[in-house]
Amino acid sequence: MEPLPYLDIHTHRKDQKSDFVSVFSLSSNELLSDDSLPQSLFTAGIHPWWLEDLSSSEISSLKIRIEELLAKGALWGIGETGIDRAYPELLETQIELFNWHLELSEKFNLPLVIHNVKAGSDFLQILKDKRPKSPWIFHDFRGNESLMKDLLRLHSKCFFSFGLSIDNSQQIRDLIPLVPLDRLFLETDEQKHLDIQEIYLRASHFLQMDLDLLKSQIWLNFRGLNTKPTH
Repeated sequence: MEPLPYLDIHTHRKDQKSDFVSVFSLSSNELLSDDSLPQSLFTAGIHPWWLEDLSSSEISSLKIRIEELLAKGALWGIGETGIDRAYPELLETQIELFNWHLELSEKFNLPLVIHNVKAGSDFLQILKDKRPKSPWIFHDFRGNESLMKDLLRLHSKCFFSFGLSIDNSQQIRDLIPLVPLDRLFLETDEQKHLDIQEIYLRASHFLQMDLDLLKSQIWLNFRGLNTKPTH
């Protein structure tokens, strides 16, 4: 029996090894390009950081493109999208756009990949108001145990993904063993120096968990999402 491949739940890198399974997050240029789309799994959304540079007409074009991809059944998930309070002048637009993405994830029953910077209370309020059913994946989660538990209390289908932060944050190393194993994912994001295999090795060390068992658990989590099948 061949070993399971490493699953990278969120990456912007296009140089992943062929024996990894990756979920790519499209850039704005890739979304609007006429070039062919990736052959693998991918997500599309309007990142809150893009709002500084996009005109209203460009945002409208991105929204139309995302809706076209959804109509074709091309997307594995929605995002990344989210709220970043490091950009307070754009907060109203960020929340409005996040709710647009949320409606799409609910309509198409697709996972929502979420960027969260200092906006935990915003997401808790949205969960209280909207009561979503589709999975939420907080990529590069930097919150604490209290926020994680509050999110899970309001939405049992919240997942938490970790990458480089395992290396550079003691808070995350302390948090990872507290994350329910059936709500855990790992990712490379934009990391150029660590591949997903190295991130799994670090995670298995801090979890004090066998590497193959960790891979099996993450694949079980992945297959439990209501998405199109892969390997």
